Amino acid sequence: MNDSTATGPLDLDLSMIHFPLATANPFLPSGTGRLSGTLNGSLRITGSTDEPIMNGYLDFDSTRVDVAMTGSAFTFSDEKIPVENSVVTFDRFAITGCNANPLTIDGTVDLTRISDMSLDLRLAAAGMQLVNTRRASRGADIYGRAFIDLDARLRGSMSFMSVDADLRILPETNVTYVMPEATSELTNYSTGDMVKFVNFTDSLAVARADSIEPSGMMMLVDADLTIEDGSIISVDLSTDGTNKVQIQSNGSLAFNMTPMNTGRLTGRLNIDKGFARYGQPPILSEQTFRFNEGSYVAFSGDIMNPTLNIHATNVIKANVTQEGANSRLVNFDVGLSVTGTLEHMDVAFDLDTNDDIAVANELETMSPEQRANQAMNLMLYKIYTGLGTKGNASLSNPLYGFLAGQLNTWAANNIKGIDLSFGIDQYDKTVNGSTSQTTSYSYQVSKSLFNDRFKIVVGGNYSTDAKADENFSQNLVNDISFEYFINKTRTMYVRLFRHTGYESILEGEITQTGVGFVYRRKLSRLGDMFLSPARVRKRIERENARLEQENNEHK
Repeated sequence: MNDSTATGPLDLDLSMIHFPLATANPFLPSGTGRLSGTLNGSLRITGSTDEPIMNGYLDFDSTRVDVAMTGSAFTFSDEKIPVENSVVTFDRFAITGCNANPLTIDGTVDLTRISDMSLDLRLAAAGMQLVNTRRASRGADIYGRAFIDLDARLRGSMSFMSVDADLRILPETNVTYVMPEATSELTNYSTGDMVKFVNFTDSLAVARADSIEPSGMMMLVDADLTIEDGSIISVDLSTDGTNKVQIQSNGSLAFNMTPMNTGRLTGRLNIDKGFARYGQPPILSEQTFRFNEGSYVAFSGDIMNPTLNIHATNVIKANVTQEGANSRLVNFDVGLSVTGTLEHMDVAFDLDTNDDIAVANELETMSPEQRANQAMNLMLYKIYTGLGTKGNASLSNPLYGFLAGQLNTWAANNIKGIDLSFGIDQYDKTVNGSTSQTTSYSYQVSKSLFNDRFKIVVGGNYSTDAKADENFSQNLVNDISFEYFINKTRTMYVRLFRHTGYESILEGEITQTGVGFVYRRKLSRLGDMFLSPARVRKRIERENARLEQENNEHK
């Protein structure tokens, strides 16, 4: 560095040759990431300290940023970035993620006024992979695969910024966010103060009515988020993955913010498939609710108060005994409906079964309130009491329940790439008035291949019942299916399956074998079936915009 201030107010020559960027790592916030590589450059700085004039260039050499949250690395282009008259110019400057599709930056950054620099940048990416890490890789909070399309424009200065962005989550995405603190938050939710006393004369506790907090950067934001069919988003509520929420969704959301408001979110998030699994012993043990197709979360402005229309089903196995009949295992469907808004939710439970005609008819004679009580009794107390039927869902003694939980936790932490679950059930079986204790062992293995395009599920069980040895080979693999998704959006797939189950007290155990072709498509009219999804989406977006404009005109 040469200082020639004797000939002018500011005259500096700055040169950097292989400056190690790792020297900046101690100054980065903890847990954000690490820099590597070197920085080259040459700058001549003239003018004044308030408005310096810079000319030269910057050049990244083997620069890499390791982001701690995702466990993924991003590399910078080694092309020179020119600086002319304090204006930094980007010409398709590339930031490469986990695949060969980069994020490109075009535009300028004006550094004439350092305290209020201005910029005009265009960011674009097509099929860029942001995340490509295994579960809990290097302590990452996000793992899996995430692909995006991005088209964004940033204009303005540090005092006023305008942001226009269009972000798309692509169908190949299967990403999970680890949020272990959620379990403790749910557990300790009720430990806060129920009543809080405030002295309104204390200026530290209560802000003055006429006080205006100073505002920082004012922003004008118009951002659109589109989640395409086929993307899978999960949240691990515990580090071992036992408590988890997973949704296969699609939808469009629009976020708008002006300097006069904190932001409005409009749009709808549709939930096609998924589940919510949570276990907090000893009250509820582990419960798994699978979302029904047609569930959604709609936003109409307030980000923290969306409209909910969520329906899910939890299957609970119970040993049912009817007067004058033998006992049998019945799968009860506990239905959960969450409607209304987040601030004023309406939660309702229901109970049904497709396994047993007698029990299904018995539930039909009950009122909705009675079925809700039966559903709560099954989840809380593991008991079902009908008009002439009794059921017990406590199929496992505490030792077997603990053993099954430990096996599932071990499998989740140690077996990578395969979903493996175990179950151990013990119940009293009644045959011709004679009651004996029976233990049933079950398992399920699932594996996804070729970027989740092909999925195999194998399940089976073995019972200590005397008759189980007769059909040992059939029961050991009594549930198997193969699914192949033809397109990336998961709306078209072929399924080959074989399932053995208990249909009713009349038919007994039956085996279903078949092959099916499934094609899911959301249509507003029959003619849309012969159009491409992109054309249908654009037409629906135009119709929604027209309807919204008409509603605003009527208001």
